[in-house]
Amino acid sequence: MANPEHRPQPDDRGYYGAGWQQQQPQQPQQQQHGGPVGGGYLPPRPPRRAGDPTRAFAPGASGAAVAGAAIAVVGVLAVQALSGLLGMIGTSLYVGPFGSYGGHSVVLSFATAVFLTPFPFYAGAFLALAFLTPITRRSPLPVVLLRAVLGGAAGTLALALVGVVTGAYGAVDAGPRRLLTDVLTSPLQRGVPLTAMLLAAATVAWLWLGRPRGRTGRPTSGTPGTVRPADAVPPATVQQQQQQQPPQQWAPPQQQWGPPPGR
Repeated sequence: MANPEHRPQPDDRGYYGAGWQQQQPQQPQQQQHGGPVGGGYLPPRPPRRAGDPTRAFAPGASGAAVAGAAIAVVGVLAVQALSGLLGMIGTSLYVGPFGSYGGHSVVLSFATAVFLTPFPFYAGAFLALAFLTPITRRSPLPVVLLRAVLGGAAGTLALALVGVVTGAYGAVDAGPRRLLTDVLTSPLQRGVPLTAMLLAAATVAWLWLGRPRGRTGRPTSGTPGTVRPADAVPPATVQQQQQQQPPQQWAPPQQQWGPPPGR
């Protein structure tokens, strides 16, 4: 005969579910490299966020940055070509289109002044704007102008580096003053106006990248307020963590156990 004073133990699962508890879901074990044990499916990594749009330097590579740098540099080149073409036409009125002026051909002088001599500036400014100081539509205009100035400084530095080679070669006959001219004065003489043109071209590139995209049924041109404003606030990097409540465990109601009443 069973003892009437026998009380159910915590592990006695046969007495009205006494001792039954909901088991917590087991978390998969993580390996040292971050993947689940057994070589299971690994979710793809999220894409890297772009650089801070409010900082002057934002190293990185993207298609939009390369497009902005190309628009800015091509804009400067177009202004240079237009100015040189007008000068060549004015000179050709006196010596002819294929004549020589000052011992140099008019066409050769045009090509040298527009393409060959400022080419280091174009290359340096393009590399800086494409990979170090990009022109993005999320950046405010003052930051874009500051990045354009830094791109012009990079182009001027490229002119100075080329001047080291040409000045060292010319210093053999002309002395150290030729080196000083090619390294300091000539790069600044060319770099300052080119940087000013780069500021205007960077503004055009910024407006072009931030233009509204065409959508069906909505006017996208000629309507005030259709230009998408620049987002001066960087995207949030800290996500709000939701508070997780621990799973509640079920327990049977407590009862007072004691000896059975006397008969």
